[in-house]
Amino acid sequence: MKLLESIVTEHPKNPVDAVNLARQYLQEIVLCGLYRSNFFNYAAFQGGTSLRIFHDLDRFSEDLDFCVVEEGHKVDLEKISGYLKDEIMSYGLEFNIQIRDVEGGNICGFRIKGNTRDLLQAMGFPESTLMLIHPKALTDIKIDIDKETPKGYKVEHVFKSYPFQYGATIMDYPTLFAGKTSAVITRHWKNRVKGRDLYDFEWYIGQNIPVNMRFLESNLVREGLIKESEFNREVLLELLEDRFRVIDYNSALEDISLFVPSDKVPENWSPEHFIEVSKRIQIDDGHRYR
Repeated sequence: MKLLESIVTEHPKNPVDAVNLARQYLQEIVLCGLYRSNFFNYAAFQGGTSLRIFHDLDRFSEDLDFCVVEEGHKVDLEKISGYLKDEIMSYGLEFNIQIRDVEGGNICGFRIKGNTRDLLQAMGFPESTLMLIHPKALTDIKIDIDKETPKGYKVEHVFKSYPFQYGATIMDYPTLFAGKTSAVITRHWKNRVKGRDLYDFEWYIGQNIPVNMRFLESNLVREGLIKESEFNREVLLELLEDRFRVIDYNSALEDISLFVPSDKVPENWSPEHFIEVSKRIQIDDGHRYR
């Protein structure tokens, strides 16, 4: 029995569910590689995937998002790439790792691609499932690393023991909520509205998690939406209302339907719904953030 076969204990027959599950396992293998490279000594995990892995957010997530929390640290992408390659190969997998780094930009990272059928086979999926997957289909994971993290965040250190053992530095709940709220307000959605942002925003509200106002303010200042020292709860609610009134909710629902079971796709999304939800937002403006 291959190593991954002994780790992966569930094998959904639906090909979409199978591919999503395989991607989730691959994401954690990547996190193991990052951990072994000492990446979390100077960087923190953020975004929807961190929420799913460490806080049980009930939806599938695609990418891995990180930010540098040691000011001035230069990310050694070549070194990290080597650790990622070794970690992935240790499970009998062959994936191409492409470094992404635009000169002058604040985002760098990787693109990790490999054959989906080979990945499912290594995880012990039966031939009947493999035959439902196109032989040239690729599983693709994007890693984004923000090299210029806005001020005001707070991190915590966590450890996971199952199904893989690794540690990570992650943004705390209020800081994660601030990052998601910033995305709701500022993300350039173009033609594909990210219903995932709306889903997560409502999830935070439902969990009674306060938003880290200092980190949110730093993000909005960086985006040029506000000036420093002019931000408060009233301004936040105005920004959210303006955004909620222009969203294409049909497109947003189409997006989120790809990431949650059909019985969890919301039916009540509208400008009025999210404006009312946002009024329940709690504020964390303490002085314990960097």
